[in-house]
Amino acid sequence: MRFANSLVVLLLLSVVCGTAVGAQPAERPNIVFAFADDWGRYASAYREPDRPTINDVIRTPNFDRLAANGVLFWDAHVSAPSCTPSRTSVLTGRHFYRNGSGSQLHSPWAGDKSTDPVMDLQSYHQLLKDAGYHTGVTYKTHVAMHLFNGSESQYNRAGQNFNRFSQFLSAGKSNSERQVLRQKLLDEVRGNMRDFLDQGEEGQPFCWYVSPTNTHRTWVWKSAQELWGLNPDNLQGKLPEFLPDNETIRQDMADYLGECMAFDQAVGVIVDELNQRGLLENTILVVSGDHGAPGFPRGKTNLFDFGTQVPLVIHWPKGIPNPGRRIDNPTSLIDLAPTYLAAAGLPAHPGMDGKSLLPLLTDGDARGVTELGNEYVITGRERHVGAARADFLPYPSRAIRTKDYLYIRNFKAERWPMMTPPLTDGEATHGDFDGGPTKRWFAEVQEHPDYTRYVEWAWGRRPEEELYDLQNDPDQLNNLAQVAKYAPTRAELSDQLMKVLRETGDPRVVGEGDAFDRAPYLDAKARRGGRGP
Repeated sequence: MRFANSLVVLLLLSVVCGTAVGAQPAERPNIVFAFADDWGRYASAYREPDRPTINDVIRTPNFDRLAANGVLFWDAHVSAPSCTPSRTSVLTGRHFYRNGSGSQLHSPWAGDKSTDPVMDLQSYHQLLKDAGYHTGVTYKTHVAMHLFNGSESQYNRAGQNFNRFSQFLSAGKSNSERQVLRQKLLDEVRGNMRDFLDQGEEGQPFCWYVSPTNTHRTWVWKSAQELWGLNPDNLQGKLPEFLPDNETIRQDMADYLGECMAFDQAVGVIVDELNQRGLLENTILVVSGDHGAPGFPRGKTNLFDFGTQVPLVIHWPKGIPNPGRRIDNPTSLIDLAPTYLAAAGLPAHPGMDGKSLLPLLTDGDARGVTELGNEYVITGRERHVGAARADFLPYPSRAIRTKDYLYIRNFKAERWPMMTPPLTDGEATHGDFDGGPTKRWFAEVQEHPDYTRYVEWAWGRRPEEELYDLQNDPDQLNNLAQVAKYAPTRAELSDQLMKVLRETGDPRVVGEGDAFDRAPYLDAKARRGGRGP
C-alpha cells in the first residue's frame, strides 16, 4: 500500500500547525524544480562503497550539498522514460498513460486538440497559480503549454545558450576564453531566474520550473577532458555489464557526465541566488531528471533501471527537521505534484495518482536511512520516435518496480523494442535509440560474433514477461520469469501490476486495448524517423 497513512499524518501536521487541510499556511513555501533533460541517476551522492559504478567518476558538489542538508531519494523513478510522457506525468501527478497526447511522443490526439484528454487536465502549476502563486518556466517545456499557464509564463530573455553547454564553451580557443564563456552561461541561468523572480509581487510565493537540455544529445566529443578534467579511463570497470567497456563508450559516457556536471553548476547558481535574496530557508528546491541516459542501450525509452531511475533530492531548510536523511524505498516522480500542493496547504487534485511526500520530508525521524515510503512504483512506455517500427506502432510495456524485483510486461512482444534492425545509421536517431558515438560503434559491430550478446541486450526482441532479482542482478540481465523458483513472485507482481492498471484505467488494459496503436499523428520528423525530443 502506497502511503497508507499519508492523509492521517498530514491531518495531524495540520492540527499541530494550526491549519486545516486545504487552508493556506501563514507563510507558504516557494517551489523551485530543477529538472534536467535526459539526466539519469548520476551524482556523486549516489556512490556505493561496495560496488564500483559510474557515480565514482562524476563530481556534483551542489547536488551533494543539497542532499546533506535535505532528503536524498535513493531509488526514484519516472513514470515513463521518454521526454513528453515523463514531464506531463510530473506536472499532473498522474500515470503517463492517463494523459492523452502527453502519454507518448507522437500521439493520436496531436492533430485534434479539441478531443485531446490532456486539454482537460490540471497541473500543479495551474493549481498553485489559482492559489496566488507566481509561476513560470525556463528552457525546455515539451508539454501542452496550458499546464504551465500558457506561453506567457516562459522566462528565457537572458538566453538559452546553456542548452548547448559544451558546444558553446568549445568555441573558446584557450582555458581563459572558455572560463569567460562558462561564466556567461552561468550568468544566463541567473538572468533568467532574476527575470522570473522580479516579475512576482512583493511577498508573493512562487513556483519556478527550470529545465535545461544540455544533457540531451548531442554533446561535444572529448569535452570531458577539455572542460571538466574527466579521464574516460577512470570509468574502466565501472560501466554496467551491458555496455562494452571500450574506449569509445567510456569517452561517450564521460562526455555525458560532463554535461551532468554543467547542470550541477547551474544548480549552484540557483542556490546562490535564493540565498542572496533571503529566500532559501522557505523554498522547496527539488532537483531531478526526466529519465535515463540517451544514446546508450537500455537507457532512455527502456523500463530497466538504466532508463527509469533518476536522481532526486528535496531541500527545504524550514520544513525538513532532520536533514541528511536518505529514503531507500522506491519513489515515483508523480508524487511531486501532490507534495507541492500539500506544502502550499492545498489538497491534491482528485485525478492525481501520486501521493504526497510531505510526511516523509517533515518526519522527525533521524535514523538516516528510513523505510518509509512506497512499496513499489509503476512505469511504462508507448511510442517514442514514430518510425521506430513498421506502421509507426509503439512498443507497449508496463512495469512494477519494488526494492527487490523488477517485473516487466511487454504487451506486444512480437514487435521490435527499439527499432526494426539492422541499424543502418549510427548517427541519426533510427528508432528509439539516440544517435552518437556509442550508436555508431554498435552499428559497426552488429554482425560481429564477439558482440552478439551486447547487440541482443541493446535491441533484440524481448519476451512477454521479464523478472529480475535486483539484489543479485543489478544490471537486470538474467530474466527469471520462467524459472520455477520465482513463479510465486512473478504471479504476485503480475497480479499487482494488472490490478493497478485496471483501477487507473490504462487504455492498454481496459476497453479495446489498442488506443495507442490507432491513428498515430505523424509530423514530418516522425516520417523521417528524426531525432526525438
